[in-house]
Amino acid sequence: MKLIVITSPAFLADEAASVNALFEAGLEILHLRKPHSSSDEMEHLLQSVSEPFRNRIVLHEHFELVEKYRLKGIHLNARNPVAPEGYHGHISRSCHSLQEVEEWKPSCDYVFLSPIYDSISKEGYGAHFTAEQLQDARSRGLIDEKVVALGGICADNIPEVKSFGFGGVALLGDVWNRKGAEFIPHFHQLLQTIQSK
Repeated sequence: MKLIVITSPAFLADEAASVNALFEAGLEILHLRKPHSSSDEMEHLLQSVSEPFRNRIVLHEHFELVEKYRLKGIHLNARNPVAPEGYHGHISRSCHSLQEVEEWKPSCDYVFLSPIYDSISKEGYGAHFTAEQLQDARSRGLIDEKVVALGGICADNIPEVKSFGFGGVALLGDVWNRKGAEFIPHFHQLLQTIQSK
């Protein structure tokens, strides 16, 4: 099961140091999502991430930086719905319905389905699916290893997410709301929860 961390939409103090610490602690994939950023701001952050880790970063905007910094790939969403012409690398996509999962999963490395639970980072952004809908989608083969759960994911509900058949989880609020000394220990707890049977 994949564990993906999505950055805060705003730039944070010492963010590159936190990103490097997550990679050093075992993070496989980071989604760099800064919807209001300039290309220069994004580039400044990327330059501060240790070079050996950059190939684990997926960009949500400023796709021209993927090749320049040898990043993992791109993520498509409502703001950026189309890959650049001639692009053949890693692609993921945001989905907000099971119909979108069915449409986009075949052409992506994986898709996000959200929100599974009430969002931690977006107030008023409530769960869109019942447990019955998710179990049915699993039984129909719609939810599988290529579908990543997003929205309100935390250590407490990861076991249930596994039971729905998701191939991974993407976290934002539960990671970035942790401060100081608890930041990396909490991430280790998430990793252990993901890896436990």
